[in-house]
Amino acid sequence: MWTSEKSQGVESQGVESRRVGSRRVRLLDFSTLDVSTLLLLAAFCLLPSARGLAAGWLYKVQEVQPNVFVWVADDVLDLDGDPQFDRAGTAGFIVTPEGVTVVNTTNSPFHGREVLYEIRHHSELPVRYVIDTDSSGEQILGNEVFTELQATLISSAKTQAEILNYRKLLARRLAVEDTDGKLQARMRGIHVTVPTQTFGSEMSLRLGGQEIKLRCLLNNGSGDDAVVYLPAAKVLFLGELFENQYFPRIDSRMVHDWIDALRQVEGWDVQVYVPGHGEPGGKKELAEFRQFLEWFEKEIETRFQEGKSLNEAKREIGPLLEKYRWHAPELASEAMEAVYKQMAKTVSSRDAAPPTVQAPLPVHPSVQSKQSVSAIPSGHIQ
Repeated sequence: MWTSEKSQGVESQGVESRRVGSRRVRLLDFSTLDVSTLLLLAAFCLLPSARGLAAGWLYKVQEVQPNVFVWVADDVLDLDGDPQFDRAGTAGFIVTPEGVTVVNTTNSPFHGREVLYEIRHHSELPVRYVIDTDSSGEQILGNEVFTELQATLISSAKTQAEILNYRKLLARRLAVEDTDGKLQARMRGIHVTVPTQTFGSEMSLRLGGQEIKLRCLLNNGSGDDAVVYLPAAKVLFLGELFENQYFPRIDSRMVHDWIDALRQVEGWDVQVYVPGHGEPGGKKELAEFRQFLEWFEKEIETRFQEGKSLNEAKREIGPLLEKYRWHAPELASEAMEAVYKQMAKTVSSRDAAPPTVQAPLPVHPSVQSKQSVSAIPSGHIQ
C-alpha cells in the first residue's frame, strides 16, 4: 500500500514504462461515489491515455544506455515493510547475452518483483548477479526475490556485516519493541537476505562482454558504500552516495570523506550517474549534490565553532534548507544531528590525544646555555 508525498519531480527522458506491478494501491474510496460517477470513471479508465493515471504511475523504467536500465520509484511512502525505510530506492539492471546483473533491489520484495517484471520485458535469460551497493534497507530488502532465482548476491564484506547486524536488530525490534504488532504486520512476508559473496576494496565481473567494476569509496565508520562502474557504457551506480533531488541519509558517513569521494568520481569517464533515490543524472546533477554537502557541512561547522547548540543550529539552518525543495525533507533534521555529532566526536578525539613532546634542541658543547639564550635578541629569529 502507498501513500502519496508531495513531489517536485523533474521531467525525465527515455521513459519506457511506469507501472504499479504487484503493489497494493489505495487511490480512491469508491464507496463514496454514486453509480453515474462510477460509470463515467470506468469509461474514462478504458481510454488508453487514462490507463497510466488510473494505475497510479508509481514507478518508471529508463534505458539510460543500450541494455542498461534504471528503475525509479515515485516519491511515495510504503505502508508495508520497515517504516525506517519506507521510500523505495532506485534500482538498475544490465542485460547481456549471457544473463542479467541487478544493482540494488529496493526496499521490499514487492518492488523487487516489479524490477524482475521489467527485466522479463527485455530478457528471459537468468539473473546471474545481484549487487548491493550498501546496507540501507531501502536498497536491499528486495534481495530475496533474486535468491529464489539462484542469483549470486554480492557486496563488500562490510556491507554484508552491516546487513547481518540489521537483521539482528530487526529481530529484536519485532520481539521486544513491537508491543502493538504493527511492525510484524508491516514485515509479514519480508525476509532480510544477506549477500553470499563479498569483496574487499574492489572486484571485477565480466558477463556477456560487459565489464562490471565494483569499488568501495568510503571505509570509515559504517560507511560501507560501494559503486558499480560500467566502463563501456559510461554508467556509474553510486547508491546512496548520490541523491538526486532527495535529502540524504548521513548516518555515520564522514561528510568530508564523502565530498572527496564525489570529487573523485566527477573526474571519471562517466555520462550517467545513477543515484540511490531519484532519477539518473549527469555531471551537473552530481556536482550540485556535492556542492550541497559542502554547503551543509560548512553551515553546521560555523555554528558548532560559535558554540551554538544543535537545536540552535537547526533553527537557523532549517529555513535555509527550504530553498532546495527536495524530496524526503524529514531526513534534513537527522542529517544535521549526524554532522553535528561528527564534529563533536572529532573535537573530543583531538582533545583526548596525548600532547606531542618535542625533544630539546641539541646544544654545542663549547657554548654555554646562558650564552645561547642571550645571543638571540628579543623579537628576532635566527
